[in-house]
Amino acid sequence: MKKIFVFISFVCAAFAVWAGEVKVFHTSDVHGYYFPTTVKGQTLGGFAALAGYLKTQKTPYLLLDSGDYTSGTYEAKKSKGAYSVDFINKLGYNAVTLGNHENDFKDEALLKNNAALKADLLVLNAEDRITKKYPEHIKPYEFYEVNGYKIAVIGVGKEFSTESKYIKIRKPRKLLKQAVLKVREKNPDAVILLIHDSAQDERHEDTYTTVKLVKGLGIDLVLGGHAHTIIQNKKVDNTVFAESGTALRGITEATLTFDDKTRKLTDIKTKYVLMDNSKIDLPSEIIAFATERLDKKMDIVVGKAKENISNLPGTKNNAVDSYLGDLFCDIIKQNTGADIAVINSGAIRGAGITAGNITNRIIEEVLPFQNKIMIVKADGKFVEKLVRKGLREKSSLFQYSGLKVKYSFKNNRAKIIDISVNGKPLNKTQIYTLAVPDFIAKGNSEGYLFKKIEDKTVFSDRFLADFFISHINENNEGILPPSDAERIIKVEK
Repeated sequence: MKKIFVFISFVCAAFAVWAGEVKVFHTSDVHGYYFPTTVKGQTLGGFAALAGYLKTQKTPYLLLDSGDYTSGTYEAKKSKGAYSVDFINKLGYNAVTLGNHENDFKDEALLKNNAALKADLLVLNAEDRITKKYPEHIKPYEFYEVNGYKIAVIGVGKEFSTESKYIKIRKPRKLLKQAVLKVREKNPDAVILLIHDSAQDERHEDTYTTVKLVKGLGIDLVLGGHAHTIIQNKKVDNTVFAESGTALRGITEATLTFDDKTRKLTDIKTKYVLMDNSKIDLPSEIIAFATERLDKKMDIVVGKAKENISNLPGTKNNAVDSYLGDLFCDIIKQNTGADIAVINSGAIRGAGITAGNITNRIIEEVLPFQNKIMIVKADGKFVEKLVRKGLREKSSLFQYSGLKVKYSFKNNRAKIIDISVNGKPLNKTQIYTLAVPDFIAKGNSEGYLFKKIEDKTVFSDRFLADFFISHINENNEGILPPSDAERIIKVEK
């Protein structure tokens, strides 16, 4: 027995000598969620939780972010993203890249925030529109010495939702191929791609565009974002892919293992770590830092909800629409008089509204973007295609009022079984009026089909959140979810 113990001890000691590790922590799509939020009874997120978790680490590490850190909450909006930079600097991030929402507050704020970052701003595909070189404060990649290993990090940003007059975001494939070759000349022990793109492409179809982008390039680890999904340990060829969701509810912890004799990278494992405030020792310094930036007027009560109004897919009886999405669409349809109201599910954030008081913060969290409503005229053929393209196995990219659909889903494709508009079968030749958020109506993101539609006008200067506040005021006894859910029903076939 003693000999066995000695042998095991020798093997463990040998492994400790011959194997080295590098830890990499990753966030993405934080969207200004500096403070914790409650999700299904759990208090999750906040930079204090992240700081507390990082304090438990015994060895040096890399801390990286894939973009969309500046926009999404009231405090982020109030500071034009500056508070996001404050937290990135305070926690000592090594590098970040630019997401599509980094220019939501226009160029002056974008350039100011870029200059204030202490972290490296890595955007391989960024170009100064005037000089055609890398913009000030931006570089394509950087090398980091971590626990005795040289780690190369290349950054790829995404085209801004609001165009910049100064910074152009280019298509990355050719640039990335060239950059990997240059980086490999420096003999790094591992190459990481930090990118604001996802397992889902710009059209939100079920294809892994980051996989296509890096195929054959020899990148070891891809840390993505943009789609707010959680992906861990997806391996294609010799590349591992991971994504960290949104709102800092959790992070990716990647462990890179090396053979110390050969310095060869032998393994990469990633895991999603929930930022559960009840299980993390929250540093008082970071709590105070966050509290200084908290706007208390956001906790003013503006109304109440009589019942929970969920934003999660699945109302009842195998339907995939959400109660909150249905409610917002109803409000827009009633105010505009359109045949159909359409809201992209991504415009509505969070898990929903719980029964009880509704504060300014809750409104800001569920409707963070300043979307106006546009009236779009399109035929039934377009409507059918829009609906079909937006259907997924257990969700829909769009929510509706005035429209109901039944569909089946097989082999990663949706087939429409029945579709009606205001109780009548869809007429493919009839012209319908659609009330749509302007971001989608202009053809952005999953609204790409709207690019070809010319007949569209802005309904009013009011934002979607303004219509919702009016609805709350009109129902001072409390708002309710719609009684006629089940608008998008998946049929098992």
